[in-house]
Amino acid sequence: MSKDKPIIRAHHVWLLVVCLLISAAIAGSYYYMLVRRADAEIASASEVYATRTTDYINSVFHKTDTLAAVVKMKNGDIDEETFQTVAKIVYEENRGIRGIQYMPGAVVTYSYPLEGNEAVMGKNFFDIPERRDDVMLAINTHSIALSGPYNLIQGGLGLVARNPVFLTDDDGNEYFWGFSTIVLDLPDALGSVGLSNLSETGYDFQLFSTNENGERLVIEGNENLDVSTATCSAIQVPHHEWTLAIKQLNPWQDPLKALLAFAVCVLVSLVIWHRYRIGALEKATIALRERFFSDVSHDMRTPLNAVINFSEMGQEPGLSPQQKDAYFKKIQTSGALLLELVNETLTISKAESGSMYRQSEPTDLRKFIDDSAMSVHTLAAERDITFDIDLAGLQTSTVLVDRVALQKTLLNLLSNAVKYTPEGGHVALTAKDSEDGKNIVLSVKDDGIGIGEDFLPHLFEPFAQEQRSDYGSTGTGLGLSIVQQMVRLMGGTITVNTRKNEGSEFVVSLPLQHTDLPAVDQETIQAGTSNVKLPAGLRVLICEDNALNQEIACALLEEQGAQTVSTANGKEGVEAFRASDPHSFDAILMDVRMPVMDGLEATRAIRAHDRPDAATVPIVAMTADAFESDIQHCLDAGMNAHVAKPIDAKTLFRVLAGALDKDAQPRA
Repeated sequence: MSKDKPIIRAHHVWLLVVCLLISAAIAGSYYYMLVRRADAEIASASEVYATRTTDYINSVFHKTDTLAAVVKMKNGDIDEETFQTVAKIVYEENRGIRGIQYMPGAVVTYSYPLEGNEAVMGKNFFDIPERRDDVMLAINTHSIALSGPYNLIQGGLGLVARNPVFLTDDDGNEYFWGFSTIVLDLPDALGSVGLSNLSETGYDFQLFSTNENGERLVIEGNENLDVSTATCSAIQVPHHEWTLAIKQLNPWQDPLKALLAFAVCVLVSLVIWHRYRIGALEKATIALRERFFSDVSHDMRTPLNAVINFSEMGQEPGLSPQQKDAYFKKIQTSGALLLELVNETLTISKAESGSMYRQSEPTDLRKFIDDSAMSVHTLAAERDITFDIDLAGLQTSTVLVDRVALQKTLLNLLSNAVKYTPEGGHVALTAKDSEDGKNIVLSVKDDGIGIGEDFLPHLFEPFAQEQRSDYGSTGTGLGLSIVQQMVRLMGGTITVNTRKNEGSEFVVSLPLQHTDLPAVDQETIQAGTSNVKLPAGLRVLICEDNALNQEIACALLEEQGAQTVSTANGKEGVEAFRASDPHSFDAILMDVRMPVMDGLEATRAIRAHDRPDAATVPIVAMTADAFESDIQHCLDAGMNAHVAKPIDAKTLFRVLAGALDKDAQPRA
């Protein structure tokens, strides 16, 4: 049943990997798009603000053309009043203009406004070494020349634009007259450009120029900006070039957005994967269930076919007693096989559902192995097979072990070894301590038909049976599956060495812990088959809803001389008990699953009654619920013992006699 599970899991893992890769690809594409968009937006912003700055600077500097024109018109002879009138026209308040200056012969003669420019009045810029080159540049190029940014003589950081004015003498010769000059305060002069708005829209920036010494002079913006990673645009000003560098103020935002996109994609992928996985598992579960029931149905039909047909054949007239006995024997054998199939199917189902738990008890391992193998000696003798047990290497005596799991393991391996070994063959059971002393190693070896290499991968699958032309398949095909589950339950491992037509060896390694606790009393396999005689005149109340089961129980007990009273459900059973005289019933057989009132509720009701025998009358569960948890439920409800259906007469008598022999102990 578990054959396809690893395949399904691997398929689901690959699907999840593909979904995660797609999520990563989507997130990567989204991040690439964000980066491209951010680069485009930065480039656009850089171009826009560079153009604004260029246009503004040039427009302001060309304001000097007005004063230069008046100077030429007046042939350089302008009084202060005329200058003030012209300067007022050119000057704009709150635009970062420090002053408009009239400079005949490069000497600052007039300034508007005068306030704030007193320190520069009367200065001859030919006589100032650090300004002389700028002065000569304007003269030599006959065009506006920009100086700065630098610290102004009158204080503060600023720019100076000098517009050279050339006049013509009487002989028609051009000569340098002086300058029409405008001085700008930084960064106030660039306020109208709106560079400060860049930070509000998520950008960091720096406007800078580079002087003749290669030094970068920051005009406005973040002085610490790494311009090497920024988008840069050139700003052309008279005889100079400025650079506007822009980059994202929070560059981590795009990776974060991409990461969030990846997280969303992963979440969606997980939802899709989970829904797909649930759907696929549901389909696989349905397919496995159908296969399971198909296998069970197939294997049940073989013994059922024998039961039905031999029952019909046994009713034919004219049969001899020997023929009828032979038919009944085959019906009994087929019924036993059918019971084995049901029990083993339930064991496999419980083991695979994870509802089977290890119950370790102190056990004399040597005695346990000998007792468990007792029935195998009989089977081997019937087939003239030599069966040997070697416990010489077993140093450990008492261990903690799940006796049921270990017994199932031993009996399945040994019965298979005998079953698939021809007459005259050999089967050997060896038990020894492992070399490191931590494990017990059990080996079941035979020289039988072996196992084909092609079948080995399916060896432990439920209902799997190798089809051999030289040997017919018998049994349920569940034995090795149960062995594997039991070994896992005990925390051990199982391996097989086999060769077709040469035999097989199954090796089980179990981590059994040595204990100094006394070994519990052990019932051997034969204990349940010993003959038990019930006390004469026994009176038994039977609570059973199935008429055939009632008839069987009554017949078995009455053959022992018992008297029976039958009821069809738990409620009738409680009423029959209450209506009887105290101590009139020696025992009660109680089915569990019944209509109206189940056996557990009926048992509680009987135990709760106030008559003197209510707490002491033996109540034995007689039910098809045969798991250990089912037995515990019965005991918890107040029952004394448990017998599993189908009813085995000897087991029923033994359990019932045991319940009667015990001292009457009140059960709550």
